[in-house]
This record gives sequence, structure tokens and C-alpha cells, in this order.
Amino acid sequence: MTTSLRTLLFTSVSMAGALSFSSASAVELKDAQLYKDVVAPVIASKCVSCHGADKQKGKLRMDSLEAILKGGGDGAAIKAGDAKGSLAMERVHLPGDDDEHMPPSDEAQLTKEEIALLELWIQTGAKADLKVVDAKPAEGLIKTIEELLKNPPKAALASAAAPKEDPKQIEAKIKAAAPVIAAVEKAGASLMQIAQDTSDLRFSALNVAADFKDDGLVALKPLADQIKWVDLARTKITDAGLANVGGLKSVTRLHLENTAITDAGLDQVKNLAQLEYLNLYGTKVTDAGVMKLAGLKNLKKIFLWQTQVTEAGAKKLEAALPGLAVNIGWKEAPVVAVAPAPAPAKPAPPTPPAKPVPAPVPPAKPAAPVAAKLDPAKVLVDAQKAANDAKAAADVAQKAATNAANAAKQAQSLVDELKKASTPPEPKK
Repeated sequence: MTTSLRTLLFTSVSMAGALSFSSASAVELKDAQLYKDVVAPVIASKCVSCHGADKQKGKLRMDSLEAILKGGGDGAAIKAGDAKGSLAMERVHLPGDDDEHMPPSDEAQLTKEEIALLELWIQTGAKADLKVVDAKPAEGLIKTIEELLKNPPKAALASAAAPKEDPKQIEAKIKAAAPVIAAVEKAGASLMQIAQDTSDLRFSALNVAADFKDDGLVALKPLADQIKWVDLARTKITDAGLANVGGLKSVTRLHLENTAITDAGLDQVKNLAQLEYLNLYGTKVTDAGVMKLAGLKNLKKIFLWQTQVTEAGAKKLEAALPGLAVNIGWKEAPVVAVAPAPAPAKPAPPTPPAKPVPAPVPPAKPAAPVAAKLDPAKVLVDAQKAANDAKAAADVAQKAATNAANAAKQAQSLVDELKKASTPPEPKK
């Protein structure tokens, strides 16, 4: 299908009956539904292996429209009409090496065209029966849609690996943990299975972060062997409260970003031998504090944005733990002071030309040339004016330098705000 014909199709849908299509793919495009024929096959190929009938990470299923709209343990996965504000798309757009990026880095990734299609579907209301033509995709997406209609992606197969635990054992452990889970959830926090095929649990205080304090961790002690993920981001947890976290010996992921944790609290964290992921973004830890973690041989990722940890300290920790990725945020270019430009010198006033010498009149003597006459008072006035102009130019240059410095401060403030907005959200598996 030519570009002009595609344009005609999508701008003149009401006249579709008058158009003649020369290929079967064009007819399919005209009749295709955005969700059923385009979006659902993409989700099946990239999302359902972890969020389907056999496995529901984060209590989220994506193998049907009803399940997608229902959401999972962290609430709605998509927000109809708001692709940017949808949790699923936020996770998709995280950096590939982020622990919470979706799909996981070891799985097949969504292409930029597939992401654009998902965003188009969500933005147009996440409807079941909306036709492709009515969604009015951008011209650049039409070719992608045609290819998907001709060759739908195959659904990814769920992992064939044997479950870590016997299903009966999983059921028994979850049943035994039910009273603690109920108590935690009654208090407003969250405690749930990481996935359907394991009795491992994840704890999150996200919903009650503003009021969650040290004593809220006491309830987790009976399930110390089952709790693998702990999210205390933005809570009121202190160094003293981490004594309770230190008792959760099976924890592999720990979020402490934007809390009051200091180096003293890391004395408890260093005892979590199974820890693989640690987020200390926005805390007061230092180079000396993070070196307490040098004995955590399983630690693979640590986030240290907006902490007192220096680049040298980060490199020292990486050297102590081969394979560890330390993220200290963006490297900002230093602000260079702008020196005032030299003021251009005003040229001196030209010397008035000498009066013309009259031609000699014979037989009289030749007339002597008349010397140029300079007015000392005028020269002084001109020199003073040139000096004043030079001073004014210097003042302008100095003002420009001050403005540049202020602009640099404003830019730094924007960078800080962007960093705050880039705090990795809680992991969702």
C-alpha cells in the first residue's frame, strides 16, 4: 500500500467503501480492531509468560482484557486515556538495567513501535472494540500494524522449569502465614506472594509510607524465612528500626530510598547475606558507610543517587565486590565561570586635516604650509567620552556574566528535580 493510499484510508474513513484495495492486507487493516488484532498479540508475546494463567507476578494477569483492566497487587496496570500515567508504561520506559524494568532484561523486549501501539491503545481509552482506523495511528505506525496483521507474533511460552517448591508445600506455607498477612494488610501495608509458584513473600509499605514507623516491622518477624523483598521507601523508618530488617535473613531486595537512614543503619544491612538489590537513593550514607557492605557477596545492584557517596567511594565498593553495579546518578558538568569580555576600545578621534596650501603666486615667495590646529579642550572631552563608553561596555559584560551564573544555578536546580523524579519505583515481577 502506498503512502498516499494509507493517508487517504485514515483521513477519509467515511469514504472507505469507494476505495479499491489491491491486497488482502489492506482489507484486513481497514477492518482490524486495535486491541484484538494488534495489541493483544503483542501482550501475549511479551507479557503473558510472567502474567498469565500459570504465573502471576505481582498478582497481575494480562492474558485477557478484563484481567488487564483489573490490575494486580500494586493496583491498576493501565489508566485508560492516560498512557503516561499508567504504571505498566512507566515500568516499560525504565532503563533496561533497572531492576523494575518490564519486561525483565533477560526476556524479549518490546520494540519502540510496539510500545507506541500500546500507548495509542491506552490513550484512546483501552477499548475492546475500537477499530484501527478510528484510533488514527500516526503514519509511521501504519506499516508496523500491517506487518503485525500479516505475521502476528507468537505467544511466548511460559518457563518449563520445574517450580522451586511443591505446590502442596506452597499452599501449606501460605495458609500458615495467613494471620500475619491479614494483620499487615489490615494496617494498610502489603504482604503477598512474589509469584504464584513460590511461597516467597514481598512486603511493601508504599500505601502507608507517610505514617509507617519502626514498630511496623515487628509484625514481620514470624515470617523472616519467607520474606524476600522489602520496600520501605519514603517511610519514617530510622537506623534503630533497621534492627528488625536485619533479622530478615532471607531478604534479597531492599528499598530504603528517601528515608532517614545513615551509615549507622548499614550495620544492620550488612548482615543480609542474601541481599542482591539495595536502593539508598536520597539517604545520608557516605563512602565509609557503604564500605560496610563489602562483605555482601551476592549484592549485584546498589542505587546511591543524591547521597554523600562520591565517585571514588563507588569505585572502591565496586572493586571490593566484583560484578556489583553501583549507580550514583548523572555526572554533571562543572559550572564554568564566564569571564567578562574586554570592552572594545573606542577609536581616537581623527586628527583634523591641515588646511590646503595655496599655490605659489610668482614672483612672490611660496606660502608656508599652515599647521593643523587641535583644540585641547575638545580632545579632552572626546577622550573622557571614550573612557565612559569603555566602562559602560565592561558593566554590560559583567552583568552578562552574572546572568550566566544565575542560569547555571537554575539549570542545576532542574537537574536535581529530574533526579528526584527518577527514583526507581518498587519492583513488580
